[in-house]
Amino acid sequence: MNFTDIMALAWRNLRQAKLRTALTVIGVVIGVAAIITMVSLGLGLQRNIIANSLSKLDLFTRITVWGAGTDELLAMNEGQMTADAGEGGARDESGRAGQEEKSATPPSTVSTPTATPRVLNDEALADIQRLNGVRYVVPLVSFSSFARFNDRTRRLSISGAPTAIEDFPAFNKFLAGGRFTSDGALEAIVSEDCLRQFNSQVRRGRRGNIGVAARLPEGDRPGVAARAGGAGARSSLAIKTEEERAKEASEVIGKEIVLLTLRPANAAPTSVFGIPLLNSSVSVADPSNDPRFERHVFHIVGVIPSERGPNLNSLVMGGAQMMVPLPLAKRFREANRDPLSQMSQALTGESGYPTAEVRVTDPTKVQPVEDQLTQLGFRAFSITNQIEAIERIFLIINSSLALIGGIALLVASFGISNTMIMSIRERTREIGIMKAIGGSDGEIMRIFFIEASLIGFSGGVLGVLGGWVIDRIANLLANRWIVQQATSIEFFSIPWYLWSGAIAFAILISLIAAIYPALHAAKVDPIKALRHE
Repeated sequence: MNFTDIMALAWRNLRQAKLRTALTVIGVVIGVAAIITMVSLGLGLQRNIIANSLSKLDLFTRITVWGAGTDELLAMNEGQMTADAGEGGARDESGRAGQEEKSATPPSTVSTPTATPRVLNDEALADIQRLNGVRYVVPLVSFSSFARFNDRTRRLSISGAPTAIEDFPAFNKFLAGGRFTSDGALEAIVSEDCLRQFNSQVRRGRRGNIGVAARLPEGDRPGVAARAGGAGARSSLAIKTEEERAKEASEVIGKEIVLLTLRPANAAPTSVFGIPLLNSSVSVADPSNDPRFERHVFHIVGVIPSERGPNLNSLVMGGAQMMVPLPLAKRFREANRDPLSQMSQALTGESGYPTAEVRVTDPTKVQPVEDQLTQLGFRAFSITNQIEAIERIFLIINSSLALIGGIALLVASFGISNTMIMSIRERTREIGIMKAIGGSDGEIMRIFFIEASLIGFSGGVLGVLGGWVIDRIANLLANRWIVQQATSIEFFSIPWYLWSGAIAFAILISLIAAIYPALHAAKVDPIKALRHE
C-alpha cells in the first residue's frame, strides 16, 4: 500500500468511531489550549516588560566602560600581569583614591577584557569613538568642590558635560534656561537639588526638631503657614507644581555661582587655567574672600529637574548637582586630585578616567560594541546584561507554565492510547485479512501512527484556536476591569514558534501514545485474527 491508501484507510477508520475520536481530540484540544494560554501569558508579560517598557528608556543604547585599575597597571609595569592581577584590578576599582573613583566600581555582571587591560585615557576614547556602531563616547569627569551662592557656601558634586552632543541625555529636560554656549564658556547648569542646598528655608526645615521650629518666625512655621495661606503655605516643605518649579528656576538664570579652590603655592592670584578670579577684600561675612582661596565665577545658564527616585540624569552624570563644560571640568579635576590619587598617578605614570559612557547608534549594536570593547582591553557593562538575566527568569517561568499545561496533554495521550487499543480489538479480523493478503508489519504500524497523527494534528490546530480565543477574552476583560486605561495592553503573546511548536508537540505526544497499540497490532497472528468474530 502506498501512502495515499494508508491515509485514506486511517481516515475511514477514524470516521467509523466518530464519538470516540471526537472525545479523544477534545482531550488533545484541552491540553494544547492550556499550553498556549499559559505560555502566551508568560511571553506577553516578558514582551511588555522588556520590549515595551524597558525599550522606552534610553538605557538600551548605553554602555559603561572601565579601564585598568592601579593594581593592574603596577603589575603590568613590573611584568607580572596574571589572571589574579586582573581580578585584583577589578577589586582595586573600589579602593582607588578620590570620590569619583569610588563611585565607579564595576558591577559584578561586567564583562571582563579579553586583551591586556588598558587605561581609559584620551587616546583610548579616540579608539572607542572609531568603533563601528558607536555614536559618541563621553568620559565621566567629576569632582567635589565648595561653591558660593546666595550668600552661602556649600559642598557640591560637580561633573563635566559636553556641548557638541545634541542628544545628551542629561539635557533632555530643562526647568529653565538651556545648554552651554561653548566648551570654554564660564557657565554652569545646576539641578534643583543644588539650589535647595543654598535655600535657607530648606536648610532650616531639615533640622526637623520641634524646638527649632518653634523658634522660627511665625510665617515660616509649616503648620502656621498652612493655616495662614498665602506665601507661607508655599514653603519648601509643600509639594510644588511644575509652574512653581519653573518660576523658581528661571529666577536664578544669569546669576553667578562661585567655585572655591585652594590657592597653589606661589600661584598668581589673578587667574587659574585661564579663568579670571574675582577681586574682593577679605570679609568675615564672606569666608570665600580668604586669600587662601581662588574664586572661579560661573554664570548659571540652565536648571534641570531633580526627580525623586532613580532617573536618567543621576545615572548619566553620577548624581552631580552641578555641571560645567567638559574641558573645564577636566582641568579642575586634575588640579584638585587628592594626595593618594596623585601618588597613584606617580607610580603608574598614567592618568585615566574612572569610567566613560558609550552611546551606540542602535540597540542592536550594544552587544557587538561591548564585545569589541572587551577585545580592546576594557571592562564593559550595559543593560543588556540585566536583560539576559531577566530573560533567563522568564525562560524558567515559561517552562514551568508549559510543564503545567503539558500535564493536560499527557492525560490526553492516555486517551489516544485507549482509542488505539479499542480500535485494535474492534478491527482484529480486518488486521488479520490485511496481513493474510500480504500486508507487512510496517504497513500495519503506519496505519495506526497516521491515525494518531491525525488526532494530534486536528487537536493541536483546534487547541491553538481555542487558546487564542481564551487569550482574546482574558485580555479584553483585563483591560476593561483591571487596567482601565486608554491604551490597550497585550497581556498575551502567541508568536509563530509557540503555536507551531504546540501543534508539533501534540503530534509527537500522539505518536508516542500510539507506539504500544501499533506494536500490538503488528504482532497480531493472522490465523487467529481470521477466526476472530
